[in-house]
Amino acid sequence: MNFNWTEIVLAIIAIASGVITHLLDKRKHKAEIAKLTAETASDNITNMDKSLDFYEKLAESTNKRLDAVLAKQEEMIQENEALKTQVTDLNTKMTKINAVICTKLACVHREVDESVLECIYPDTPKTKKQRKVKIKKV
Repeated sequence: MNFNWTEIVLAIIAIASGVITHLLDKRKHKAEIAKLTAETASDNITNMDKSLDFYEKLAESTNKRLDAVLAKQEEMIQENEALKTQVTDLNTKMTKINAVICTKLACVHREVDESVLECIYPDTPKTKKQRKVKIKKV
């Protein structure tokens, strides 16, 4: 058998260059993947920082609005308490006044609107003159 050493050497060189090319491509591919992974991680960190800033500003804004609403609510509560005190005082004064006012419908000192009398006591006289006449009769 006759070996052609040139062909064998060329075949070995071709196989060796294929293996070396494969190893270099694999290394290059790993380097590219590492670079893309680093860029992606950097982009993710940047995006997360932007999102964090956005949500911090949103939280600050919400806290400011909440503080304003709570301050307004506290002011309204104090105003409500003051109004309750006034109403209680007025009710007390009205009770005292009612105790002092003459409560007889027939009393000549009592000044009452005729419409109120008609509504409460439909049988009451319509005019002051008729009331005086009825008072004398009673």
